[in-house]
Amino acid sequence: MYLRRIAFFSLVALLVAPAAASAEFDNTVPWRNLSTNAPLVITRTSTWFNSDGTIRLCVNFRNVSNKAASRARITFEFDDSFDRPLRDAVLERSGSFGPGILIEGKMDVLGGNTDSFNNCVDRVQGTSIKPRIEKIDVTDVIFEDGTRWKKGEPFVRAFDNGGNRVIATTTPGASPSPGPAGSAPVVTISGATATGGMVGPAGALYGTIAWVPGSRTAYGVATDQQSQDQADFAAMTLCTKFTNGAGGCKPVERMTGTSKCAAIATDGTHIATAHGGDSGSTIQAVLTLLAQEGGTVDANSVVASKCNSH
Repeated sequence: MYLRRIAFFSLVALLVAPAAASAEFDNTVPWRNLSTNAPLVITRTSTWFNSDGTIRLCVNFRNVSNKAASRARITFEFDDSFDRPLRDAVLERSGSFGPGILIEGKMDVLGGNTDSFNNCVDRVQGTSIKPRIEKIDVTDVIFEDGTRWKKGEPFVRAFDNGGNRVIATTTPGASPSPGPAGSAPVVTISGATATGGMVGPAGALYGTIAWVPGSRTAYGVATDQQSQDQADFAAMTLCTKFTNGAGGCKPVERMTGTSKCAAIATDGTHIATAHGGDSGSTIQAVLTLLAQEGGTVDANSVVASKCNSH
C-alpha cells in the first residue's frame, strides 16, 4: 500500500518511454461534455503529456448552427472527487468555421496536421493528484456576420453533432428572445418555438456567393433558394468543399429582389464584389470598381457571376 499518492500529471514524464518523444497520448481521465447546447459542439477530446510534466489538451468541434463562426472560447476544467477544480485552461480559437463542418484537433499519435494543433491549449500545469473528471465547454462564439452568442442564449441549430442537416430549430434559452440584431425573432413557450421574420419581395428568390477572398477556385454559388439561410448554407458548403475543409470562406454577396445578380472579381491583389438587377450591369460594375482600386482588368478577372431567375 502506497503511503502517499504519486503526482499524476507532473511526474507522468517519468512513467513513459522513450523520453525522446515530445508528448505522449493518454485519455484515462473521463470527460464531461458541457457544450451540447452551444453553436460549436465539442465532439471529441484528447490529453497529451509533455516531457516537461505539463499537459496539452485538444478537441474536435463542429459548427451546428446555421451560419459561419469566426471565434470561439473553449474552457477546460479538471475536478477532484468532490467536484472541486484542480486546474483550468482556456482555448480561444479563431478561424473560419462553416456550418456543419468538423474542425479537428490532434487526436492520436499518427493523425492530424499542422492546423490541428490550433485546436489545442498547450503547457497546462499538471496536478498533484489524479483528477476524477475533465469538464469541457464552449462559452462564447462570434459569427462572421458580427453577431455574438454567449452561454445560455438561444441560437438556430441546423445540424446534429454528426454533421447531418436537420430542420432548423432554436435551442432552449431565455423566452422571449429577439436573438442577435438582424436575426428573426424567436419565442419559446412550454417547449413550443415560434420564429418570425419579414416576407421578401413578392416572388423573390435568394442567392449567395461565398468566397475565400482573392482565390480563383475556392468559391461557392447558390441561386433560386427559398430563404437567405438556405442560400448561405448551400454556398458555404460548396465553397468549403473546395478548401478541403480548411475554412476561410465568407458570404461576400447576397442576391434577391431587385438585386438578383452578383459578381466577384480579382487580379490576385485587388478584389471587388457587386450586385445588381441584371448580369451585364453587375459585371460592368465589378470590373469598373476593380480598375478604380488599382487592379488589372482582363478576361479572367471575374471569378464568379450568377443571377437568380427572378
